[in-house]
Amino acid sequence: MLRILATIVVSLVVSAVALLVAAAVLDGFSISTLTFPVLVVEFAVILMIARLALETVVDRHVHILSSFVGLIGAFVALVVTNIVSDGLTISGVGTWIIATLIVWAGMLIAGLLFGAALFRRIAGEDRRR
Repeated sequence: MLRILATIVVSLVVSAVALLVAAAVLDGFSISTLTFPVLVVEFAVILMIARLALETVVDRHVHILSSFVGLIGAFVALVVTNIVSDGLTISGVGTWIIATLIVWAGMLIAGLLFGAALFRRIAGEDRRR
């Protein structure tokens, strides 16, 4: 149970960081302050579903594309979140492309920097035992 909770918390934190970085860097990417918590939850859930679906497709058809699952998942999650939420606005093709790259890279970096440590701490799997 703690592993599931840890996975959810890490996913939410990493998604929030990635979305905030994209909003800070891109003029055409805006996030409503009032709906930010809901937006993060929507984005994280959509991203998890998109990644699972994409991993299934990639595993069945082209093993080489598996490295692009995170990037494609970030784009799909941004598109769906933009459609279902009033709290996210992305305008312009260039902004869509750069936002996808920033969100993907932000999630990757945030996950590498503190995702594993946060997961272990929440799940109670501290390595110092």
